[in-house]
Amino acid sequence: MTSTPSPGPTPGRSPDPSPGPSAVTVRDATRPGDLGALAALHGVLYSREYGMDTTMEAGVAAGMAELVLARAREGHDGPGRMWVAEDAERVLGGIGITREEDGWMRLRWVILDPAARGRGVGGALLDTALAEARRRDAVGVYLWTIAGLDASRHLYDRAGFTLTEEHPARAWGIDAVEQRFDLKW
Repeated sequence: MTSTPSPGPTPGRSPDPSPGPSAVTVRDATRPGDLGALAALHGVLYSREYGMDTTMEAGVAAGMAELVLARAREGHDGPGRMWVAEDAERVLGGIGITREEDGWMRLRWVILDPAARGRGVGGALLDTALAEARRRDAVGVYLWTIAGLDASRHLYDRAGFTLTEEHPARAWGIDAVEQRFDLKW
């Protein structure tokens, strides 16, 4: 797995690029089509795997569009960043981080195609986003998710996130338990 220089996966993490046709690269999500690919991946996977409706994809697309427009207004580095993981053929996943209040940053849009799971790609994406939060001297990072996303939960637990809040909710066409996880350093 290769990475763009700023910032890359944490040293010591070496995703296994051997399964699949080609190596995976993590890069800034700044190319035309990146947002559409990530929004579509959310829509398709969350519908297929969890029964969510199109409001999931729409919510993801709206949030990512807000970040891109804020970056255009404030400058490239200001409000946050997004990354994609890709092989030679397509976008396989992504992650984003946004500036929030009181020095916190929010982890967002974590998604990984099943073809890339178990290869260290999710960990490399998470390491990249957390390195960015540290570079910005954030107080910590938080995220909102729903219960039952076990692969993601494993990544968050391994990184040191702790569950700080949860409540039942109707979201994206399903009944869910929304959860907030915090990582403070």
